[in-house]
Amino acid sequence: RVLEHLRRVLKEAGPLVTRALVAIISYQAARLYSDILGSHSGRLRWSEDYEIQVEHAGHVRLFPQLSGGEQMAAALAVRLALLREISSIDLVFFDEPTSNLDETRRENLADQILGIRDLSQLFVVSHDDTFERTTDHHIRIARVDGASMVVD
Repeated sequence: RVLEHLRRVLKEAGPLVTRALVAIISYQAARLYSDILGSHSGRLRWSEDYEIQVEHAGHVRLFPQLSGGEQMAAALAVRLALLREISSIDLVFFDEPTSNLDETRRENLADQILGIRDLSQLFVVSHDDTFERTTDHHIRIARVDGASMVVD
């Protein structure tokens, strides 16, 4: 009976724990989103069904309705919030995280990514040089005579 009781308690607690964790991650993602965009006029919400929404002046837009830059900022904000809140991974790869972002938003995003603490390694693959200002190492690859070559 004790085991059955524990199973029931854990089963009932699952949705409550999920709801609380999603709320924490949503709060963190909203803050990161505002920081990346450099504006606090819109509010990102990550819902319990893992949908990304942005509210601005009382109007809610779903993820597909956002511009390319807003989608990139929103998706990265949620990923960064997840990384900060529930992951013990200390190795991160970002592939073209600044695509569709203007210069100010690229700089804001770079600041957020570079501000992640306790990472042993951070790899960023990008066509722009936004991250070079604060990285320890960078590798440039260029196409030379039809082949990719390390340059620099």
